[in-house]
Formats: sequence, structure tokens, C-alpha cells
Amino acid sequence: MVACLVLVVGMLGVLSLLTGSLRTTQVNSERVGATNLARRLVEQTRALDYEDMAGALVQSRLQAGGELGSGSPWTFEGRGVTYTITATTCTYDDPTDGLASPAPDAICLPQPSGSSGDSNGDDFRRTTFRISWPKAGLSGIDAAVTQATLVSNPAGGLGPRILSFAPVAQTITTSVSSVMVDWTTTPAQSLRWTVDDGASAGSSSGSTSFRSTWDIGTTGSGSASEILDGSYQISAQPFDDRNIAGEVKRANVVLNRRQAYAPSSFTGGHDTRLDLVDLQWSPNRERDILGYRVMRERLLQSDLQICPAADQGSMLAPTTTSCADPSPPSLLATYRIVAIDRAANNALRDGDSDTLAIGLASARPAAPSGLAAQTVNDQTELSWTAPASGTVRFYRIYRDGTEVGYSDRYDRTSQDETTYDDTDPGTATHRYWVTAVNSSFNESLAIGPVTWPAG
Repeated sequence: MVACLVLVVGMLGVLSLLTGSLRTTQVNSERVGATNLARRLVEQTRALDYEDMAGALVQSRLQAGGELGSGSPWTFEGRGVTYTITATTCTYDDPTDGLASPAPDAICLPQPSGSSGDSNGDDFRRTTFRISWPKAGLSGIDAAVTQATLVSNPAGGLGPRILSFAPVAQTITTSVSSVMVDWTTTPAQSLRWTVDDGASAGSSSGSTSFRSTWDIGTTGSGSASEILDGSYQISAQPFDDRNIAGEVKRANVVLNRRQAYAPSSFTGGHDTRLDLVDLQWSPNRERDILGYRVMRERLLQSDLQICPAADQGSMLAPTTTSCADPSPPSLLATYRIVAIDRAANNALRDGDSDTLAIGLASARPAAPSGLAAQTVNDQTELSWTAPASGTVRFYRIYRDGTEVGYSDRYDRTSQDETTYDDTDPGTATHRYWVTAVNSSFNESLAIGPVTWPAG
């Protein structure tokens, strides 16, 4: 009996040690989770716009990503623990450049002392996160960690700030020739603005109110200088009398003043090797193009949609610049192409059209010769010899496949160069063919295949 009692007492001591060890491990795991969460919150906060580091905006901006918790109170689930997050933000005004009067909202106390006269307000913003959670094994007792980050004003606390601007976004659907945005700033001497069209810019003078006027001209000429439809940004930045720059703000402008122009350089011809008509065009310069559609005109009937095929959707992707008619008429054919955008009521809209008459097929060019493949910088380099006679517009590259057909087309040379680098061969084995194509888009017989890597 005595021995049993001693054994039980010993086992109870061991169990107590194990229980304590497990509780300590869980407590440490919970704290590690809270510390990692605090680090993520700080990193994401430092990526916010400076103006978003204010009041409840921090919480809403961080929750918007969907990866750092949600709700009010703000909670986050991790490691089987529900963490509660509290965020507080305050601002700091450096007395060395003159204190704002009155002090900025939510000032980090104590308010530093010094002379007033800083029209720019705060120089830093500090966000503090307190993360709490129920402590393992202790009902009603919470554990917590706190971490803070200090972010400096991107304008250095020196340059003027843009307080507001209107309209923040606007859509132009009429034939107006200018776009205006009004900017309100802290005291400044000038405001400079640029548009991401690569050409438009300007400046205006004032004190706290400025207007930028973007001359978008008239539409309908199709000239290289015309401001075309699409989405643009007007970026504005105020400067003080010492030419010190403030922060940058951006207004969004959408131009939708006309239907899309017809795609340019619409051309094509018969490919007698594959018994189809090849068609190609240059992409539209407008920024709001949704896609393209190619039709074949028919006598006494509605146009037949060729690209894409009727069962493959209503339009080609906006990055597409070529397609083929797999069943062309044996003699003459006329094709029509349109670019597609959206009207002011958001409905799909066909743009201006261009037509192309395809005549009889030209003579097929002679085939190139001497196709070879080698490895250069872990990429495939193809080389061949041009045909002995005839003019070649470009060469087509075929990769893999079994029939060297339309679906096996891989790429083409830009002009009549007799080398080609496959920059994305991967690690698989590939087979390549090459054909010569003349100015009427007829192509020669294919030479190949060559296998890469060799052997």
C-alpha cells in the first residue's frame, strides 16, 4: 500500500509537469501568432497612402484585402485562436518647421512646444495595434501584444498638401474639347499637373484654389495627335514659394466621345497550302477597345461572322491581330472588320469598319532550306536559308503538332530575317517547322521538323 501511494504521488507530479508544459507551449504559440499578426498589420499599414493613416480608415483599408480579419470589433482567426485587434492613429507635428495652429486632429500627446505657423500640419503619423486574446487555460484573463509604426509624410512635412479635388472621377461622352478639375490645397504658390497620355501637362498659379484644364481637342479626325477614347489619370502636385513639392493626387477621366475607329492595316490573302484566307490588322490605339469582329460579305444575305466562329463568342480578344477564314470562296471575297467598345449606356457597340477585297491566290513561294536548331542561353535558336528565288515577306514558325496546320502555328518573324529565337521553350522536347510567306500571304511548303534539344 505504501509503495502504491508513493507511485501515485510520483505519477501525479509527472502529470502536473506535462500539463504545465503543454499550457506553456500553447501560450507561446498564441503569442507567436499574435506577434506575426502584428508584424503583418504594420507592413500593410506602411503600404497605405499617407492620407489613409487616419482614424477608422486604417481599419477599413486593411480589412478590404480580406486577409487581415474583419468585423467590428475587429477580429482575426489564427492558430485556433480568435484575436481582437484595436488600431489607434495619431499625428505628430515637428516643432522645427513651425507648429500648425490649431494642432492637427488626433495629435500624438504631449503636444510639442514651439512657434506656430506651419500651414502643412503633421509631419508623421503613428499607428498602434493592440492584439488581445483569451489566455490559454485562464478563463476571463486576456493576453495582449502591442506594436506601432511611424510613417513620415511623403511630402516631407514641408510641401503643401492637396486637401480635396472635384470631380474625383468623370466620364466625357459629349464633344467637349476640355476637361477641368478643381483642386483645393493648403497654402501654395502653384500647382503642376500631367496626364498619362504622354503629352499633356500644365500649371496654374494661386494660393489655395487651382484649376487644371486639359485640352482634349475635337474628335473624329483619327490623326496621330487626337486624344482617343479610354481611361486617363490627371496627376496634380502643389508647390510652395520655395519650389518645394507637396503630395500628388490623381483624378480619373474616362473619354467616350465616339465609336471605335476602324482597325488599320487590314490586309490578307489566300494560303493555298492550308486552303484558307489569312487576315491581319494593327491594334487600335483607343484604350477602351473590348475586341474585334471579322465578317465576310455575302450577296443578298447578311454578313457571315468569320472571326471568331459563331460558336466561339461575339468578339476576338483585344490583343488579337490576326485570324483566318477556314472555308473561303474559291474566287473573290470581301471581308469587313470592326473594333468593339461600349456606348454611353454601357451597351456593346460596333465601330467604324474597314473592308478588304481578296482576289485570286498568288503563286506559292518556294520553300526555304537548311533548317537547323541549336541551344543559345538555354533557348532555342532556329536558322535556315532563304528561298533561291522570289520575295519573302516573313516566315512562319510551327511548333509541335502533327499536321503543320493552322492550329500548330506558333509565331512568325517580324520581317524576312532567317533566324528565330524561341524564348520560352521550357524543358520539354519540341519539333519545329518553317514556311516562307509572300506579300499576298501565300506560304510555301513546310521544311522540317528539327527537334530541340537535339538527340
